Amino acid sequence: MPPAVNTSIVRPARSAIGPATVSALLLLAPLPAPLSSQAPAPAAGTTHTTASLRSLLEARVALGRNPAIVAAQISPSGTVTAMVGRAGSPDGAATSATTRFEIGSITKAVTGVLFAEALARGEVREDDRLVDALPGLRLPPEGDRITLLDLATHRSGLPSFPEGHMPANASDPWADVDSAVVWRSLANTTALRFSPGTKSEYSNVGAGLLGQVLVRRAGAESFETLVRDRIARPLQLAEFGVQTSPDDVAAFAQGHDDDGPSARWHLDYLASAGAIVSTLQDMTAFAAACLGKAPQPLATYIAEAQRPRRDFAPHRIGLHWIATTVPSGVVHWHNGGTGGFRSFLGCNRATGYAAVVLTNSTTSIDDLGLHLIDAALPLRPPPAARVTAPTVAVDARVLDELVGTYRLSPAFAITVTREGNGLVAQATNQQKLSLLAESPSRWRVRGVEAALEFERDASGTVIAVVLVQGGARQRGLRATP
Repeated sequence: MPPAVNTSIVRPARSAIGPATVSALLLLAPLPAPLSSQAPAPAAGTTHTTASLRSLLEARVALGRNPAIVAAQISPSGTVTAMVGRAGSPDGAATSATTRFEIGSITKAVTGVLFAEALARGEVREDDRLVDALPGLRLPPEGDRITLLDLATHRSGLPSFPEGHMPANASDPWADVDSAVVWRSLANTTALRFSPGTKSEYSNVGAGLLGQVLVRRAGAESFETLVRDRIARPLQLAEFGVQTSPDDVAAFAQGHDDDGPSARWHLDYLASAGAIVSTLQDMTAFAAACLGKAPQPLATYIAEAQRPRRDFAPHRIGLHWIATTVPSGVVHWHNGGTGGFRSFLGCNRATGYAAVVLTNSTTSIDDLGLHLIDAALPLRPPPAARVTAPTVAVDARVLDELVGTYRLSPAFAITVTREGNGLVAQATNQQKLSLLAESPSRWRVRGVEAALEFERDASGTVIAVVLVQGGARQRGLRATP
């Protein structure tokens, strides 16, 4: 399996192994590319015992990048689960099957099932136009061509994050993205990223608007209501939804990014893009349903959502479900990532294998999930815990000198601004991320394996920044004020 596509502050360039369709807001974790024609011959899956699965997770946790991992493997022989690590502090309670995790963009797979059900009920059609489904919505030129199927297959041309919006809290970037923000942003956007239906580019905004359409057409109170009534209740999922109460806080795993504990993320208006929280217990039941083990007609809706409609190079995509060819057949899957969590859900209907993996870290566990479905897919563990230089205090005068917009390409820039006694960076169409000073000229990006190095000319004026990420260095000149 080739290296995963990066998810981070910068929009990755296209390559032969994967598309630049990953959300920079971490609602989708890295996309694994399908194996080449030189992949091993199809082999039977390896069925784990509780002990062997636990050993697999312990080895990953021992690397120091995932405080806790919980996982389940479903096979023709039954279901095996294991939980390793602590939900909160190192000396806190052990992670259990009922510990809550943010599942991020796996929410989109749920939205795809809701879309399939709405189609079967006659509430919507795939070719319904977004502007008709949400009357009064103003879109850029060609926006009137966007269909609901375009939203579900990431072919809308809509941005991943509302253009022009600066989150009030970089640690919880979606919290203030309400209907007014989204509608105003779209009304003020001068052009779509491409003509609808012509190419693929991951869009959280598109997925969130699809959920709004489904709620409206169903006459439901909210996305939470729709999930509860049409997914959680038929599958008897007790902890599977958007809303949480203060009493639930103790049941949550503490999320972590590369710099330590992270804040919870909250999505409201665009909830269908990534707001669901759940437990291993309920996600295991959902994974079984994804293999066809669900009551009718929900089983039919799930299968219909998984059915590929369009290319999502190098994959195929159904109604938000990604389909990837592996040695043993086709895996239908989705993964997720928020500010402190990563998740994976996938299944191979032909072999009867499915897997769920959840972690309270921004370090991907996709390879674990895919390996549990097909043992021919190799484990690709991350390196051991990253060692970073300590942060240093930087004079306020220097902070002011670094503020500015740095253009790395005609369509992509990074804007650095002051926040209190520190700096934050915001890339085009992405959320603000805090910067941590390793020196007055080098700042690492909190929660992302990237750094910004500022350049000065002979007179001492800041003239450029270099984005250091994934072994590459990209230079951007400072825009003239």
